[in-house]
Amino acid sequence: MVKAKKLLLKYANVFSANEADIGKTGLVQHKINTGQELPIRQRPRRLPVAREKEVETMIEGMVKDGVIEPSSSPWCSPVVLVKKKDGSMRFCVDYRRLNDVTKKDS
Repeated sequence: MVKAKKLLLKYANVFSANEADIGKTGLVQHKINTGQELPIRQRPRRLPVAREKEVETMIEGMVKDGVIEPSSSPWCSPVVLVKKKDGSMRFCVDYRRLNDVTKKDS
């Protein structure tokens, strides 16, 4: 048990401390190859007023944590809130239309 603990402490920097630091890197610029497709701009889905505030708070938190950044892209996909088992909401984006036009690498 002590050996495992030492190993975990030695490599503590490879583990996530919170939701905000999962999968982030500044080493590369991400690009999605859509070929010659025109940008898809979907309308936002309607949300109850209380949920709109919740989405704003989630977005502000993700901007603050560096997970997302402001953009002026012509592409736009709708936000979807999905209820988790514990009753809280999960922030998701419906990228199905974008996925349909994305050129696959393999």
